[in-house]
Amino acid sequence: MNKEEGNIMAKLPNSVLAFTANDAERKEGYTNFVEYYSLYKEGKTHNANGVSFSEMNEKMLTFFSDEVERLSGKKQSDVNDLAQYCNFSDVKEAAFAVVGMLTDLIIPDALIKDLGMLAEIKSGAWGDSLKVEMKPRDLFVVSKGGRNRRTYDITRQYKGEKTIVPEVHGITVGVSLYDVLRGAYTLAEFVAKAVLSMETQMKYDIYDAFAAAMNALPNSVGANQLRVSGFSQDTAIALAQKVQAWNGGAKPVFLGTKLALSKILPASTNSRILLGDEYVKVGYMRDFMGISTVELEQVADYTTEFAVKLDDKKIYVICPGTDKMVKVFIEGSTLSNVDGSYANANLQQTATLYKSYGVGAISSALAGVIELA
Repeated sequence: MNKEEGNIMAKLPNSVLAFTANDAERKEGYTNFVEYYSLYKEGKTHNANGVSFSEMNEKMLTFFSDEVERLSGKKQSDVNDLAQYCNFSDVKEAAFAVVGMLTDLIIPDALIKDLGMLAEIKSGAWGDSLKVEMKPRDLFVVSKGGRNRRTYDITRQYKGEKTIVPEVHGITVGVSLYDVLRGAYTLAEFVAKAVLSMETQMKYDIYDAFAAAMNALPNSVGANQLRVSGFSQDTAIALAQKVQAWNGGAKPVFLGTKLALSKILPASTNSRILLGDEYVKVGYMRDFMGISTVELEQVADYTTEFAVKLDDKKIYVICPGTDKMVKVFIEGSTLSNVDGSYANANLQQTATLYKSYGVGAISSALAGVIELA
């Protein structure tokens, strides 16, 4: 294997590598799709090398068609009618097998990019589950004794263990493979809806698991308080110190939406914020009393029109360099099921994509939350 091949393989998940049967050309095609999809999501018309999106779209559509032909064993050139070609069951099954691989290609990177601060993403084979070890936070007891003692107080520590069992999630959509193959709309648009829908639901599950864990933190005043009401400089720094100390000295960060982080300001009334200051430029302070602030990008809540998902009244204190607060386990690869051409009375063709994953708020690390007024 040459160096270039190794770089290509390093960018692809194991399920996609297995799907390509170690074919260098196919691996390169799936790698190129990542860039193509990124351009589509960002609304760019050219990549860094000056290649236009329309040109990339043509190449990706050709790659998609070649993959379908390779898997189904049927060539478009052998069938004069494209619509008839798309009606072959093995052609449709091959097409959505490719869509499933493209979904596996995009989702892990998207989750890590957006939620790497909160979640650890792991993948496994079909039938696997994820066992998470819970390491104890306390230390061994140091006893004071005389010179004539051979042993002291016996202490032992035990690791806890929790399991994340994946569950199947699916989306069923009305599709027209014919429209995709004839170029009526871009392959990226076709794949984006499926990928974005599954990706968004996985993000919701991660956010919900994290929020539920933070809401369950103790809020009674005392040494064990990890959930405080109202932001002040003293309470924020005290909570950050506590989280850092109990995470072995790991550096904490303040994590929240842009609106939540905008409430972090020095206590001094003599502070001046000028038009050129960082607070004005980005909407919040990137550093507060030596502690970094990290923005959680707000996301749409598609269950309620024009609502947003993340709580703008919470600032979380976490140590991202320690054990992640949420664990995500993805089982196997994305599977698909395509209806027959005339299975439905209204002749609509539907396809279902299945993704099996589990999410759990399981961590040995300590975190805190500031509830804004």
